[in-house]
Amino acid sequence: MSPEKPLKIPLFPMASGRDEVDELLGISIEQLTKQVPFRHTPHRHDFYHLFWVESGNGIFVSDGRSYPLTRGSLIFVPPGQVHAWKPNDTLNGYVLCFEPASLFGGNDRPYRLLHDLGQFSATTKDRATFQIAGSTYQILRAAFKDLSNESSGSAEFRSDMLRSQVTALLIRLHRLCLSTTSAEVQGYSTQLNSRFLLLLQKEEGKLQRTSFYISALSVSTRVLVDAVLAETGKSPSTWIHSIHRVPSDSVAFAEVIEERGQRRKLAPNGGRR
Repeated sequence: MSPEKPLKIPLFPMASGRDEVDELLGISIEQLTKQVPFRHTPHRHDFYHLFWVESGNGIFVSDGRSYPLTRGSLIFVPPGQVHAWKPNDTLNGYVLCFEPASLFGGNDRPYRLLHDLGQFSATTKDRATFQIAGSTYQILRAAFKDLSNESSGSAEFRSDMLRSQVTALLIRLHRLCLSTTSAEVQGYSTQLNSRFLLLLQKEEGKLQRTSFYISALSVSTRVLVDAVLAETGKSPSTWIHSIHRVPSDSVAFAEVIEERGQRRKLAPNGGRR
């Protein structure tokens, strides 16, 4: 019996299944009601997505996890992220696709915005969507409508207006990340740090490299370091080496962790120096 071949996730360019693509600027904005053949099967792209849902409901699947979609759902999808859609009824809204290398000049490209949003999307696994309501919903609804009208038009300075409108949407999304998800990001760090310390206790007596814990926890080096530093004030490698210098029974291990946690709570700035 021949071994199973690994699942191949198709990579679709922007022009696939879309009628309104400005190839010169590398941008497309269309109604969600527009039928795209591959939308319901797992796939990925080499460009950025912003999805905005004004009505309807369904399921958004990102990297194998499902998230509910409803009125006011806003989704950021970076290049390479595997995703799919499962609508329960007709979804109304917009899907914005853009390629920064074409849309922006080298000096005007919003590198930090795209980097931060990509990092957020990669680390905050408990929620892939923002749920927008109130005045912010009305602002975003108008922003997407204006962007759609500008994209389909031919007014003077159209390119400059599209760049500014896309940048404004990215800035607004970035601010949403900072203002509405700080507790969520903090919760993710707390959970990851707890998993790291439990695994460290399980591996007591075995001097494993930091790469072992990164692989076992299925996270990147940066994510693990940031989480453990934020929660304990010490890097993972410091924990690994310090734990192997304490008595080997589990009670002593737990006491050391508790003592260090108490020190961090009492120290100024969360134990950071």
